[in-house]
Amino acid sequence: MISAATLRHDAFKAPAPTRALFPEFPPVDWADGDTVLNATPSKSGEMDIWGAIRPGSRIEGTPYVAVRPIGQGGMGDVFEVEHTALGKHFALKMLRPSHLRRPDLAARMRDEARTLAALRHPNLVEVFDLGSTPDGRVYFTMEMLAGRDLRRELRRLGSLSVPAALNLVAQALDGLQAAHEAGIVHRDIKLDNLFLCDDGSLKILDFGIAKQARRRSSVTGHGVLGTARTMAPEQHASGSVDARTDIYAAGLVLYELVAGRGPFDEVRGQEQAMRFAHCERRPPPPSTFAPQEVPAPVEEAILKAIEKRPERRFQSAAEMAATLRDCLADASKNAVKMPSPTLVSPPGIDAALWPRRLLHRATGALDSIRGRIFPLRLNVP
Repeated sequence: MISAATLRHDAFKAPAPTRALFPEFPPVDWADGDTVLNATPSKSGEMDIWGAIRPGSRIEGTPYVAVRPIGQGGMGDVFEVEHTALGKHFALKMLRPSHLRRPDLAARMRDEARTLAALRHPNLVEVFDLGSTPDGRVYFTMEMLAGRDLRRELRRLGSLSVPAALNLVAQALDGLQAAHEAGIVHRDIKLDNLFLCDDGSLKILDFGIAKQARRRSSVTGHGVLGTARTMAPEQHASGSVDARTDIYAAGLVLYELVAGRGPFDEVRGQEQAMRFAHCERRPPPPSTFAPQEVPAPVEEAILKAIEKRPERRFQSAAEMAATLRDCLADASKNAVKMPSPTLVSPPGIDAALWPRRLLHRATGALDSIRGRIFPLRLNVP
């Protein structure tokens, strides 16, 4: 099983010449709590994530016993844990020891837990507990999820079928609508933060940089928060964000699922060039890259979602979800159904006996062929 908090941000570093082209863009804060899928072993082969915690040991000041590490990142380490009294397993996210002197990160982790706890929805991961260890490390526990994130799913398949992609993104939009109705903007919707459960349901992960839509700015002292490859133009320009910021990101997710790549992946890895592309360049239609036919209504929905100006996008997650489900219904109606082959018996012959007679005739024909061919072969000098 994989934790609900296993997620990974794409980190981009532009070469110096590229940075010089776009000096107006502020730097992205990559120390915001990015968690990498499957903690990376150190040179010695040991998991750096463990620190003073060992498998089977009780985490001091908590009712949880550590089972295994799940992931690690700039802000939090994630473990699978077992509750000592309940015997139930959870995913526990804990502030890294190196951030004990960062009250802003501790506050952000508390905010993430409280945000998720307040947002009860089938497409959002559920939070059960919030606390801190005696040394001041904030932690919270979440449900354990069995499945994989959409980044892994896309790597496995190359691209998803249009109906599958529509279904998954519509589920994500349902979860986003619940968050938006509560005044919360996620700000980091991407494949890594969308978890496909084994039962086919989808969960939105990581509200670590989510914010109240009514707050004035999305910028902290560390710069813009988010992932350059999936940020809306207004995020890149340090402007205000609202629900339509998440809609832009959801459109990029749908684009990548059906096309197998993002609209500006030719500059992937170049932070400033990627920002310029999202702010200034017209995205090519997903059909440009897709290994499958993308129906016109689906392509129109994607391009509408990733319009540069928020007022030209879908104005709510619910509106976009409804459009995608209409596209899904149309795709189902237009799907060509191949008739299953049927064996029709000749007139006057019992249908139940026909397959047996056909087999007998085929066997007889084969025997006849053998009788004609083998003697010829035997007579060849």
